[in-house]
Amino acid sequence: MPRTLQGPASQSLAGITLCALAALSSPLLPLLSLLPLQAAHAASATATATASAAAAQETNETRISDAYAEALRQCTLRASVAGEITELTVKAGDRVKAGQVLARIGGSEISAPYDAIVSAVMAKVGDVAMPGRHVITVFDPSRMRVVASVPRSRLRELNLDEPVQVEIAALKQRVKAQKVIVISQGDKPMQMAKLYLELGEVAGLQPGQQARATFALSSWPSLRP
Repeated sequence: MPRTLQGPASQSLAGITLCALAALSSPLLPLLSLLPLQAAHAASATATATASAAAAQETNETRISDAYAEALRQCTLRASVAGEITELTVKAGDRVKAGQVLARIGGSEISAPYDAIVSAVMAKVGDVAMPGRHVITVFDPSRMRVVASVPRSRLRELNLDEPVQVEIAALKQRVKAQKVIVISQGDKPMQMAKLYLELGEVAGLQPGQQARATFALSSWPSLRP
């Protein structure tokens, strides 16, 4: 039969048990319980610092949303004589070479004036075209830009020495303007100035697509949020 320890041996085991329990309830437990709280505070501080940096970035720039893309070279080709459109060799989106025949009307031809992309075809085979009828529109994709407007009184608030970022919503793409040209005319402070943001060639960019330009701000405060 198992024997029950009594006397001093029993008291010693009880003392060992009490010591073990005391160790588990020692000051280490509050310390261990504080570790998750400290980690949470550190994560919160990091998130706050990130948010503050983002807010500072927002404060130092302004966005102009009513901008749009255009080609420096774009033209609409028209019928030069009256006659039936007997052939159309291209469709919207096609790339063409300078001199390439795009359509035939009667005994005349319509050719591409330069390397281009066809943006619109406004006729179909069998139509009878009169002189001056719009037939095909083309543009040069290697020379694209975005046009933005800003009140002339606020031009000095834009730091045009800093890079200008352009976001094309339809392409879900951001590009950096290669050059900024400012056209400012008129004497009234509220008249709008045009800002031409030259981009070069951007794959998929079409004239008329909406854009948003982000400018760094100078020391003038009135455009700041």
